[in-house]
Amino acid sequence: MKYYKLDTQSQFEEKNLCLAIGNFDGFHKGHTAILNLLKKIANEKNQPTAIMSFNPHPREFFQNKTENFNIYTKSDKINFLKKFNIDIYVEFTFDKNLSELSANQFVENILIDKLDIKNVVVGKDFKFGKDRIGNFEILKNYSVTNNFNVHLVESVMLSNSLHKFSSSLIRENIKNGEMQKANFALGRHWHMTGLIVEGDKRARRINFPTANVIPGKHILPRKGVYCIEAYVKNQKYLGIANFGERPTVDGSKLLLETHIFNFSEEIYGNELTVQFLTFIRAEHKFANFEELAKQIKKDIEIAKKYHNI
Repeated sequence: MKYYKLDTQSQFEEKNLCLAIGNFDGFHKGHTAILNLLKKIANEKNQPTAIMSFNPHPREFFQNKTENFNIYTKSDKINFLKKFNIDIYVEFTFDKNLSELSANQFVENILIDKLDIKNVVVGKDFKFGKDRIGNFEILKNYSVTNNFNVHLVESVMLSNSLHKFSSSLIRENIKNGEMQKANFALGRHWHMTGLIVEGDKRARRINFPTANVIPGKHILPRKGVYCIEAYVKNQKYLGIANFGERPTVDGSKLLLETHIFNFSEEIYGNELTVQFLTFIRAEHKFANFEELAKQIKKDIEIAKKYHNI
């Protein structure tokens, strides 16, 4: 997959694109519908598939948020696009210049002049241009006289619900610890990935060694204990994880601590991916380590029942 980082002043040499536009934060089932249509049209027209996304997310730009907003990291997004066999990823810098383009300027200057689109695929709620004035109808009007086609993907609705699959709803699910709801909408288990760092080894002293990861720049889940699947060195393991500040040991920073069942290897420095299956309990400050150890045993029993082991 080719990767381009552009802004309003950049040159771009790729031509004849079949393009989907959106932030694709989460790559949920609604996004999958857009990508599937994109690939179908590109195959029929013999055109390269391209994704145009924005960094930072427009909401981050306007609300001055710098982290803990996106569902996945940038590297996760790129990996998802590669798995979909997308040919070109255009990451457009969302800055003051782009934010002040009118809807018409966005279509004329960016989509037509710079990107030379031939087919463009958007979701029903896609808006663009200053004050989010631009919509599908404006794209459709431009397509009539500018030699490109516009394809609309209707919202994909949750089963037996008036709600659609949306990144905003998934963010709320994750923040509330409602992992099963989030995972259903995503079509996969939400995960956190990072390098395993050495901790204070207090959990090891109570016979529950953990692999510790500092959270990346993505949305953070509810503090507490989860039933998880862990992946390290391309191997899958079952376990539990605690995300939080470890109040029993007077912790002062957020940490993901993962206890892998029946595992004793030294894996410091390796990359660990933790997939969140279900929430077990909220973070709690215990009176002492003995009380904490008793609770961890109960947490493990609950997780093993969930895993059917």
